[in-house]
Amino acid sequence: MRFLYKMSDECISAYAGRKRAGKMSIIKFNINTAYEVPVSLLKSDINEFETALNFSARLIDLQKSLSDDFVKSTVYQEYMKTVESKHAEELSYAEKSASENFSGRLSDIIQTITDKQQAFNNQIDTIRYECDMQIKTLSKEKKKLEDDATAAKVELEASLQKEIRLLKKQISEKDGELQSLSKGEAIIREQCTSEAQKLLKIVEEKNTAAQEAMRKSYEQAIALKEEALQHREAKISQREEELQTTLQRGASSSYRGQDGETFFQTIAEQKMKWILTDTSKIPHSCDYSATIHKINVFFEMKNYTDDIRTSEITKFLRDMKEHPEVHIGIFISLHTRIMGKDREKPISIEWINDSQCAMYIQSFKELDENHTLSLIDQVIKMSSIYSKMIGSKGDMSEESMLQGRIDKARVYIEEYITETCCLIKRVTNDQKLHRQLVESSYSHTLSVLKSQTNAINTALEILTGEYKEDNTIDESLIEQVDEVKPKKVGKKKV
Repeated sequence: MRFLYKMSDECISAYAGRKRAGKMSIIKFNINTAYEVPVSLLKSDINEFETALNFSARLIDLQKSLSDDFVKSTVYQEYMKTVESKHAEELSYAEKSASENFSGRLSDIIQTITDKQQAFNNQIDTIRYECDMQIKTLSKEKKKLEDDATAAKVELEASLQKEIRLLKKQISEKDGELQSLSKGEAIIREQCTSEAQKLLKIVEEKNTAAQEAMRKSYEQAIALKEEALQHREAKISQREEELQTTLQRGASSSYRGQDGETFFQTIAEQKMKWILTDTSKIPHSCDYSATIHKINVFFEMKNYTDDIRTSEITKFLRDMKEHPEVHIGIFISLHTRIMGKDREKPISIEWINDSQCAMYIQSFKELDENHTLSLIDQVIKMSSIYSKMIGSKGDMSEESMLQGRIDKARVYIEEYITETCCLIKRVTNDQKLHRQLVESSYSHTLSVLKSQTNAINTALEILTGEYKEDNTIDESLIEQVDEVKPKKVGKKKV
């Protein structure tokens, strides 16, 4: 589809190019600068614009067909006749000139072919002569090589004959040497036998010394193991006596309470260096008091077999209220839970009487002692810090400000205590598992050592010739096994 415009006496195509942009195409047209595109065409969509272009193409084709028929029938009729006659003359002249040119070129081609054929024949003759000369040269060389090969073969056969004679001579000499060596073999064998006997004697002496040293070392190891076993049995018997005494004292509530107070006082002094003062005889003063981190602390100990009732908590809170100079109170139940407290949290705290802290510990002996005492020390230390800050400021506004800080820190302290309780439980369970593993490994090691000792003694007896086969079963071993099994079971029960 072309639109032709006359600009500067030249026909310029209206189509300027096409460019693809994704799924669409951009078509460019050339128009005169004075031409204005109709508004309806600018406002049309793509389908309408394509329909307008198709319609315009049909109009252009129709216009061309109409104008061509009119021109052919009127204006160009005479001109066409003149063109046809002129074309016929030019065609006859072209045919004549083409035939003349072809004849001249054909003769030149034939002459060229003849010259090339003659040159090719000359080259063939030259190559044939050179090949004949090379064949003669190769024949002479072949004859010379055959003569050389024959001479070399003769020389090789002569040298091989010489080598064969030399090898036969060497073989005869080696046979003589072999006979002389066979005679010396008996002498060498006798020398080796004597040296071997000497070495065997030395090895037997060293082996005897090593066996004796091994026997002594194993006897020492067995003695050490038996001594350790006796020491462990003594400890177990001592522990059984202590447990028996504990059970007897546990039957009495007063003795049980005294034992619980003494137990906590002992571990507090040994592990934390706390000096506890007995205040159980002073009314409304808990069981123990102490000064830790420069603040007063009350300790209330309960060694009950049942859960602690809320009435005991009420008495503890009453004692704390009557002693405002005590900043923190520790309520400890050694074996049982505390009624009214979360069983999942063995350690909990609460703030009482505006400035006092109460800490509750359930089933103290089920927890890890070191972690629990360290947690108590940390809580006392924090209470000491805030007490000093409150004591240094006499103003009530400062105290209320610190109280706000305490309330904010209380959330993190309670979270820390909860996580510490979980950690203490996990550590305690791990300790129990490790203790069981160590005990089972120790028993297994003892049995393995005994079996190895018996095997070594048997091997030594076999080496020394003192071993005697005995198919009877040693009943003492069965009695020892029967004695060991109840001890393990008793230890697990404790």
